[in-house]
Amino acid sequence: MLNRLIKLLVIALLTISFACSSFASPTIAGLFISKKIYKIVNEDGSITFSDTPVSGAEVLVISVPTSNISSNMSPKTIQIPPNQTEQVNYKLNVITPENDATIRNNLGTFTIATSIEPVATGLFQLNINGQIIESPSGTFQLQKMNRGAYQYTVKFIDTSGKIIASTQTRNLYLHQASVLNN
Repeated sequence: MLNRLIKLLVIALLTISFACSSFASPTIAGLFISKKIYKIVNEDGSITFSDTPVSGAEVLVISVPTSNISSNMSPKTIQIPPNQTEQVNYKLNVITPENDATIRNNLGTFTIATSIEPVATGLFQLNINGQIIESPSGTFQLQKMNRGAYQYTVKFIDTSGKIIASTQTRNLYLHQASVLNN
């Protein structure tokens, strides 16, 4: 089977060589050269082809074109697609409290709970009236806060330090019983 393929390859190359030398101009026909190929049958029966002579090798002579002639073609612009990484749109949610919520707690204790979708690895960062608090879970337990109005935002920072999601500025109001009203 392999010998038949080799013979077909040699016949095809010789046919192309003959056709080019018969119909082409003498200049083009002169661009073909003869190159010797050596067929070596190894001890295990495998066949190796080489252009270096080896004792006991069978010589195959093949004529091939060696020119670099090209037709006048207009250059084509190759467009390389940009690195298409699928961009994930993260959504940072404030679970509690609702925006503009009023919290009544005399100890000044309340919780801000957040979540991110889809789940990501990183750190939640709360900015409440200029005070930065970080949490890996997204739950912020605030204590000993004074009564009054608070503005806050939450950011999610991934492991590379990039902010991948944030909330709008939100408001909450902490009410405490007055010590003056008894």
